[in-house]
Amino acid sequence: MQAGDFFNGRYVIERLLGHGGMGKVYLARNINTDTLWAIKEVCAGGASRIDLMAEPKLLKKLDHPALPILFDILEQDGKLYMISDYIDGVALDKKLETEGKIAEEIVIDWAIQLCKALDYLHTFEPNPIIYRDMKPSNIILSGSGVLKLIDFGIAREYKPESDTDTVYIGTRGYAAPEQYGAGQTNAASDIYSLGVTLHQLLTGKNPLEQLFELKPIRHYDQMLSAEMEAIVCKCTSTNCQDRYESAAKLLKAFEALQMDKEIKRADILAGSESNALHANTGYGRKLVITVWDNAEFGCELAYMAAKHTDRQVLLVDLDLLAPKADLFLNIKRDSANALQAGIFGHSGLDTVMDAIGKGMLTARVLQQASVYRKERKNLHIITGNYRLENYEYYSEDSVPKLIDKCYRSFDITVLLVNKFIYDAFTLAALLRSDVNIAAIRADVHQFREFNTYIEFLKEKQQLPLENTKFVLFEYDKAIGMSAAEAREATEGNLLGRISFSRKRLRYRGLKSPYILHMEKEVSGEYSQLLIKLGLLPASGLQQRIRSLKNRVVGGEGQCLL
Repeated sequence: MQAGDFFNGRYVIERLLGHGGMGKVYLARNINTDTLWAIKEVCAGGASRIDLMAEPKLLKKLDHPALPILFDILEQDGKLYMISDYIDGVALDKKLETEGKIAEEIVIDWAIQLCKALDYLHTFEPNPIIYRDMKPSNIILSGSGVLKLIDFGIAREYKPESDTDTVYIGTRGYAAPEQYGAGQTNAASDIYSLGVTLHQLLTGKNPLEQLFELKPIRHYDQMLSAEMEAIVCKCTSTNCQDRYESAAKLLKAFEALQMDKEIKRADILAGSESNALHANTGYGRKLVITVWDNAEFGCELAYMAAKHTDRQVLLVDLDLLAPKADLFLNIKRDSANALQAGIFGHSGLDTVMDAIGKGMLTARVLQQASVYRKERKNLHIITGNYRLENYEYYSEDSVPKLIDKCYRSFDITVLLVNKFIYDAFTLAALLRSDVNIAAIRADVHQFREFNTYIEFLKEKQQLPLENTKFVLFEYDKAIGMSAAEAREATEGNLLGRISFSRKRLRYRGLKSPYILHMEKEVSGEYSQLLIKLGLLPASGLQQRIRSLKNRVVGGEGQCLL
């Protein structure tokens, strides 16, 4: 079949989705319902050693959100056709091609989803089902972040009375040793293949390069956790007896690891000293912060984070109605990359959103779309959109995709949004960030307005109240409410204050921005905010870090802090 062909009088073939040893899969549109379907074509000659009906027999029994749904089986011209739901997404092998490797936090979430799918298959009655072909190309990531397992062409029912499988089958590199004919494949075989898949996602290394001799994941990346390394090593043991006994036990291991990381992340947000130490020495958790309706504060916060932590900071102006980052930081709107290409009036956000629309957003694109101040090269700035016609053009799922990429590519991400809770960009950023900051005047009217917004979002969008913090911006105790009153008005979610500065007023609109002339008092207040966000250690801890590093490197002059 090829594009444009009609099939069974109801479907028109749109394109080839993929092919393998078991046949080809096409994308087809039902001309009666205008819906998309996946049609798998299996030729008897290409699978003579396999029971052609084995896959549809299995799929008819299954009912799980991570597995395909079989709707129809047809035989035509000596070929078997299976019609199933079309999963709109990207295969993880394609994801690896663009990403290189996947962040550990994301892999943990994926591993939990895959373990649940395997547990469903392995506990299926009357006979467990062994998938036998776990690999990145057989896992589809949908737009909602849900994984789907595809291609059950070599799956089989496990029967205790069988000593061996009928034939060797599987994908070289991912198949467990027992799939090479030494015994009957079982749940441990799938656990091995899952372990190899996770190894590849975390490291980007092809398992064929190290068949049955996978190096520990931290051999390639010391930033990966020892706990994750231990899990992957146990999964990929060549002796099936040394692997996890079941997908359920592996699932518990990943859930425990995820919980441990969430606790550590909460400690950072609470400003614990031990985690602040890690944050300042390069081992801290990454953080996405949304600044709500105060671009000036957001620009100052991002600049001070880049200055005081020396980590890679990304500032993104997502206010499509009134972007201001270029004004407060005195930078050009267009990136150097756009100017070199002769593209004028094309903001960094335009470049990023175009890449998202094409499915081509990478860390390199983010860097190329950024503009910089010469004295702070670790601050990457993506300027806002200056063309109102694009306000309707960008899709609502652009921001989640952008935040996901930012989280993996930078240490600290600061997103600037307007205050309108019905703005798609504002809402998406508030719901997906680690911390939301409302930097407002110490005024009862401002508190009432934002508290109403927060309560509405809590009820309608399940926005956690504890995720939103308040900062008293341009605070003047002579005319504003007291700190005690502010704490009461914020229900204990007051993060800190940034004092009023006449110098800030004077430098607004001038070529030299206020950030270069900031008073020590205001700079110290930003340091306190960074400490509370877990991005800097407390002052006493900073001194202990310096002493420790001096002892390690052997001299004051070599201290990096």
